Amino acid sequence: MNPLRPLLRSIPRRTLRLSVPHARPFHLSRPALGLAITNPQTDPETGATMMLDLTPRAISRLVAIREKDNNPNLALRLTVESGGCHGFQYTIGLSEKIDKEEDVVFMDEDSGAKVVLDVPSLELLKGSTVDYTKELIGSQFKVLNPAATSSCGCGTSFDIKV
Repeated sequence: MNPLRPLLRSIPRRTLRLSVPHARPFHLSRPALGLAITNPQTDPETGATMMLDLTPRAISRLVAIREKDNNPNLALRLTVESGGCHGFQYTIGLSEKIDKEEDVVFMDEDSGAKVVLDVPSLELLKGSTVDYTKELIGSQFKVLNPAATSSCGCGTSFDIKV
């Protein structure tokens, strides 16, 4: 276990934006430090590893689903498809199947909770946060995508500036 983990947990969940003159912007996200990545992909624009963040609520819900189904291989699969009222739409579901060559897996090191994406979806979701929300109308996994320029009211469809 990372000896800095207790200190990192005390940092607020907000993403830090650092400004360096004449440099591309970048961000540091506390939870990403506890993720193991299988089949990491490099962003062609920045050369950095494309990341995805998981909130503690999302991790907790994934663990609860795995335990309820008594299936440690269950993972949350995120896919981006063409369609919806804004050009792209999220497809979110549970999956046991992982293609070791085509999929990227983000796994929380403490709980084993996994999120799986294919490479084209990761390119559209890089830097996003996966959360689990409970609202009066129901509960759901939700993707908070910083690259989305607009989205529909229900949050399942979005547009990205190309």
